[in-house]
Amino acid sequence: MRRSQGFISDVRVLRWLLLLVTPTLLAAQHDSSAADSGRVLLLEHRFAPGDTADVVVTLERQVVYWVDLTGPGTPLIRPLRAHARPAFLIEMEESAGAAPRRFEVHALHAGPHRITLSDLPPGTETTLRLYRDTVETRRIALKRDRQVAFGVLAAAGLHSGYRLDPSGGADPRGGTDVEGCILVETGGRLGSCLGMGRQSFPSAGFGVTWVFLEMRSRLVSGHMLGGHRTDLGATLRYSQALGAGPRDLDPALLSIGLYVTQHLTSGGRRLGWSLVCAWQHGRLGDAPETERLDTNRFTAGLAWIR
Repeated sequence: MRRSQGFISDVRVLRWLLLLVTPTLLAAQHDSSAADSGRVLLLEHRFAPGDTADVVVTLERQVVYWVDLTGPGTPLIRPLRAHARPAFLIEMEESAGAAPRRFEVHALHAGPHRITLSDLPPGTETTLRLYRDTVETRRIALKRDRQVAFGVLAAAGLHSGYRLDPSGGADPRGGTDVEGCILVETGGRLGSCLGMGRQSFPSAGFGVTWVFLEMRSRLVSGHMLGGHRTDLGATLRYSQALGAGPRDLDPALLSIGLYVTQHLTSGGRRLGWSLVCAWQHGRLGDAPETERLDTNRFTAGLAWIR
């Protein structure tokens, strides 16, 4: 009898422990799933009969949003700007007929948007919750960073003295550089740059226009300025002059060098604006000069990649 009573007492204690622990576990599980999903609640609004208040929220491009709709109706999200396209909504198949229904939202324009409901039966109420999905947004951004990207680069700087044409002066001095090119990058590690540049030769009294193709390779990356990414890479450039000097020579220039790119986009991403500085050592070819064929270039500029 005592064993039976002790067993019953133990069962009662265990039952009370389960009653106390279960809500805590469920709450922790709910918090963990919310944290793992990365969803941040931006707006909650109840559409009630006779409610005429405008619901306005600011959305960004290339950000994943979710709308949870508890009740009938179909959400419409339109920019306040005239002639702008509404946000793109996709209803999740698994949410059809469930409560709440879930919609994936992508804004086609950045700025304030007005949220309304269509197909809402008279006298009914619907609750709308708008979330920002930080995890999915970051995943898509990192995936885009690994794809082929195109951009432009503009830079200016200085070069040391070298002689293109003996008739252009016996003491060549350095001059200025201005250049621009179209960038193509594959996954952020390999890239190329096709463009044109202009060099001045103050002692010779003329300038030279170059057409060049540059191969670029990222060596290492780090984060020197918080969440902004910094790249160090190497370059190999072949340049061809277009009618250089008083005798319209067509010399070539083969250069190797290093570059540093400081990305201005946060989150360790490479797309967007960035600052670039570079050094190159070049060797002149296809020219009648037999000395002063080496030159060094130092440039800095701005790049934009999308």
